[in-house]
Amino acid sequence: MINAYLENMVFTANPLRQVILLYDKAISCLEEAVEIMEKGSQDYEDIKAKYQALGRATEILTVLKLTLNREEGGEIAKNLEDIYEALSKDLIRITIEGDEPETIKKMVKILKDLRESWEEVERRVYGKPETGTYAV
Repeated sequence: MINAYLENMVFTANPLRQVILLYDKAISCLEEAVEIMEKGSQDYEDIKAKYQALGRATEILTVLKLTLNREEGGEIAKNLEDIYEALSKDLIRITIEGDEPETIKKMVKILKDLRESWEEVERRVYGKPETGTYAV
């Protein structure tokens, strides 16, 4: 039931809200990974969950990068592409080399700041934003 609700929410959202939902999911994945890292657990399930969360965040950054409209977006699209690329490379490096919760916390801050910017664009384009942050 919840999955059907979330699926409907994503498919019926305006395009800007869909981008914001991707940011929400990437942020929640990174926060999950940080929580596991800071717990210091060596439990197989925790380690697996951490890598899955990092992988999902990397996939979302790839989707965000691939959906940029470089023709209409101009310099902003180029800057976002560079940010997504840098964040993706850091996530891959962290996945290979080991835990860096402080670096991931900085990534979360960057994504939250970008998310706020997208919400401002949404307000300008559509008026009042759709309510709430969603965990997708």
